[in-house]
Amino acid sequence: MVTQLVAGRVFDYSHCVGRGAVSGMGFNSAIAVALGEGDTVYVLNRGWEFVPAVPWNRAGRGARVGIFTIGTEPGDEEFVGEFSKYGDGAGELIWPAGIAVDEQTNVYVTDEWLNRVSIFDKDGAFLSQWGGPGEEEGEFNGPSGIAFGPDDDLWIVDSRNHRVQGFTRDGKLLACWGSLGSGEGQFNTPWGITLDGQGYVYIADHKNHRVQKLTREGQFVAQYGSYGEGRGQLNRPSDVAVDPDGDVYVCDWAN
Repeated sequence: MVTQLVAGRVFDYSHCVGRGAVSGMGFNSAIAVALGEGDTVYVLNRGWEFVPAVPWNRAGRGARVGIFTIGTEPGDEEFVGEFSKYGDGAGELIWPAGIAVDEQTNVYVTDEWLNRVSIFDKDGAFLSQWGGPGEEEGEFNGPSGIAFGPDDDLWIVDSRNHRVQGFTRDGKLLACWGSLGSGEGQFNTPWGITLDGQGYVYIADHKNHRVQKLTREGQFVAQYGSYGEGRGQLNRPSDVAVDPDGDVYVCDWAN
């Protein structure tokens, strides 16, 4: 067992799950994960995109959501099933980017190529989709990170529109804020998102090399990190999480 002591906290490595696979008990460019009921985990696989007119064309294999149960010991995991596939039809995915589960255990997936959100039930049956390409409020240009707030409100990073949008579960717009820039409350290709128990929004501001904390109205609260390789510095952070004690965890992608 590998143990690390960081900032007074003890982190014990437990085990890893999965292997490389385009279907079944494994992952193919796993890009996001969400927790369901009990020990159920949904893993979003980006897979291989379709590349025409080249000898190594991979034909869009592996894009899907895998369902697993994960125990506390190596070998406890169990493959439950998988759903969706590569394509632009209802319930299909091309560039899946983010995944979240609501209080009713429905699964929401963003697709940054199709510029939409697809909704499935907990077993993977397709329910509905909403969104579309554009720059107007409620439209998307590369939706990526997705997370639910404490009121079951849904928040989505609209990455290439450099903003964050809030919705009801059925796609009704609640809020839209942010713009391209490096100032407080501005973003440059933001990616990951989470909300804490008080409803504050944390954004991995990818090309500004920082994490921003804001209210759900878009008011700036705090910034974490700056560009660099040193302790506390970041290079293109891609995701962020907050634990019940308020500690912030950042995926420092390019470091």
